[in-house]
Amino acid sequence: MTTTPLRPDVAHRATLGRWLRVQAAAITTAWVSAMQGRRIFTEQPIVPVISDSVFQQLYTSLATALETGRYAALDDSISALTHTGYENGYTLNDLLVISSSLKSEIWQAIISAFPPGEALNYLRSIDALFQTALTYQARVYSELTQQDMASELTYTRQQLERLDQTKSRFISIAAHELKTPLTLIQGYSDMLTRELGNTVSEQVYQALLGLSAGARRLLTTVNDMIAVSLIDAQSLQLNYQMVSLPHVLQIVLSDLRANLDERVLYFKMKSLPPELRSFYGDPQRLYQVFDYVVSNAVKYTPDGGTITISIHLIDAPEDADRFVEIRVADTGIGISADDLPRIFEKFYSKTDIARHSSSRTKFKGGGSGLGLSVVKGIVEAHGGKVIIESPGHDEAKLPGTTVRIFLPVRYDPPQEIGKQRLGLAGDDGRSIKQFGTT
Repeated sequence: MTTTPLRPDVAHRATLGRWLRVQAAAITTAWVSAMQGRRIFTEQPIVPVISDSVFQQLYTSLATALETGRYAALDDSISALTHTGYENGYTLNDLLVISSSLKSEIWQAIISAFPPGEALNYLRSIDALFQTALTYQARVYSELTQQDMASELTYTRQQLERLDQTKSRFISIAAHELKTPLTLIQGYSDMLTRELGNTVSEQVYQALLGLSAGARRLLTTVNDMIAVSLIDAQSLQLNYQMVSLPHVLQIVLSDLRANLDERVLYFKMKSLPPELRSFYGDPQRLYQVFDYVVSNAVKYTPDGGTITISIHLIDAPEDADRFVEIRVADTGIGISADDLPRIFEKFYSKTDIARHSSSRTKFKGGGSGLGLSVVKGIVEAHGGKVIIESPGHDEAKLPGTTVRIFLPVRYDPPQEIGKQRLGLAGDDGRSIKQFGTT
């Protein structure tokens, strides 16, 4: 029976592997001694945290890989070295230096023991094997880093969620605690203004008006806080009844006009679709939505500007609700592209903090940063959607902003109240996808 001879490169590797086993003590003693605790790229005390057995395992696996031709024999020892080093603060560069130093020790031993031609063949075999080993070592280290980063991100996300829950609980408790005394303050100040208006001095009368206005504004903020906490808890309850959308908008405009004595703005209400009838919704919550959207348009539109409100009925597939779109377009300073993605975040505001004591209708007046979060939550609770569009922010060119609100037109009371609260499932979710573009 004849035996097929080994190819020269295979024979060289096998011979080199057997020779390395014989030379193990001579080569590894100097290498292990030099590498124990060595950290070139890490500013930490030199402590021999990688055991001798880990170094010996790497060397033995190297000899086995050369002798058998199976480079995968190195995987376990490379992983052991990398895991141990990583857990003890070694950088990837430090670990690559350890492996490269072993290569250098072997090279020196080969050059000293073999003639130049034979040594060159052995060096080629060693070089190919170490290229594979170092590449695998870098991959293992990268995977360990990614795992740690993923764990850190998970932990950070959990911490942020807990903080957000704590903040939401605080907002809810504080808002409910404030609402009752504020309601009393507003009620009594309004009553005193009506009853004593003609019998007190102008100074006292103006003080009563200021007290009433301040209490009313603070109560609005408290109501926004309560609404946000309910939306966060997915427990916003809607009081469904038949709503006349034009009537709600007229009330909003009428209430705002009473506070616009110091502003010169023009309101336009485009002709309404004749087929639009009253439909089911929560009139109080819808008033809250449009009051904020229109007052926000007032706040960011300079004197002489125009705010236009238009209503459009949108056809829908047979298996989905018909929608009505309400557009509130202003000729104001607009919104920058960087701010648009964050516009619905709670407490997000670009307004100068110094303006937060100004009125809600004053140009660039301050606010709590809750309004658009409340608007989005209420509209989605109805099963609708809010889109805000703006070419950008420019206080000279006044590009303006358009708020598009889509509401389902339901002529029958909603049956699945739980589903309708957030409007994120079922036919509602399918039927509003088309509203992402103009």
